[in-house]
Amino acid sequence: MFRRAIVMMWMGVWAAGAVAAEDSKMIVVTGRAAGTTEVAAEEAKLDALRVAVRRVCGAFINAQSQTENYTLVRDKILEQPVGFARVVKIIKGPEVMAGITQVQLEAEVFPVQFERKWAEFAHIKQREGNPRCVVVVYEDDDVDRGNPPIPNGLVQTALEDFFLSQQVRLMDKGTTDSVRMRDLQLAALSGDLEKAAAVGAAFHADVVLVGRAEAKSGGPVTIAGHELRRWNATLTVRVVQADSGAILVSKTYRPSKTYSTTTGSGKDALLALAKECAPAVLSDVGSAWRERATAGKIINVTLDPCSRKRFRAVQAEMIKSKGVTGGEDGFKLRELVSSVASVEVNWKYDLNQLADRFEELSVQGDGEVLGFEVIEQTANRISVRVKVRAGVGE
Repeated sequence: MFRRAIVMMWMGVWAAGAVAAEDSKMIVVTGRAAGTTEVAAEEAKLDALRVAVRRVCGAFINAQSQTENYTLVRDKILEQPVGFARVVKIIKGPEVMAGITQVQLEAEVFPVQFERKWAEFAHIKQREGNPRCVVVVYEDDDVDRGNPPIPNGLVQTALEDFFLSQQVRLMDKGTTDSVRMRDLQLAALSGDLEKAAAVGAAFHADVVLVGRAEAKSGGPVTIAGHELRRWNATLTVRVVQADSGAILVSKTYRPSKTYSTTTGSGKDALLALAKECAPAVLSDVGSAWRERATAGKIINVTLDPCSRKRFRAVQAEMIKSKGVTGGEDGFKLRELVSSVASVEVNWKYDLNQLADRFEELSVQGDGEVLGFEVIEQTANRISVRVKVRAGVGE
């Protein structure tokens, strides 16, 4: 028993040494923020931490300057430096001068954690540029015949093939639930985008692309003694975010010139259209997805368990964050049912930073201390479990 205690003690010492092995750097910096309130003082501290990270990790940051999305990754990751830099002590301040709050502090920066976070964020940006996708396109190769449009035709296949060639992750048709696929096809045919989004979410897709491709005969035309048949082809696409039902893209694509042929059919016209417009479709999907992922947006957050009093305490802390815009309206309670608070957060940074903010948050009030754990996260939704720790002073 004694030997086991000695072994466990040495294991604890070894673990502590392993943690300490990740070198940190101490640095004295000054941070500034506009305003004279307590919020401005907190922002000045964050500004100081950003300055500390830039100085300590400057060589690494400069080395990334030739990489794709460098500016985007740099700006986003430095917005919330908590996690790879911390305040050791306040040396001077907060001081207010000409409407500016200034704080001088000693900061500890963890370069390895910063580099790890950079790599993780850069990977997320790359992944979010190509969302997981489900494609359902109905096509009608001759609208004048009156036959019903069909899914899984030439256009859908051409789009899927191009998406796959660009590293877009599509669901595996070989393992697709046939019932769900039928539901998705019916939703696409009827134009029920909410249903399509719900089924897409069941497939763990980020977006659902539903489309309709049509070819209509334009009548014959004679060129250089040859009679050609013309086809007018169109592809209408709507792209829906699976977890919210938000429409990301709604657009009609046409070929650069009318398809003409001596022997071809409407199927050939549709295939030519699909191959020509596939890059534009993917570009529009990617642009809309990246904008959704990086621009300010409404994030749906659930807090459980949560009372109205707890919500007020959490709101008061969260609106101090630079990422929440609009004050109390930027952290708004939409519904409180069965101790579950549904909140809309107007957040201008990356979704992962909001999740990090919750997990770093500690709220005190009314004899209790609240901690938070993110238990579920999707493209625009976070579920947070509220944990009650020992009361203040206990």
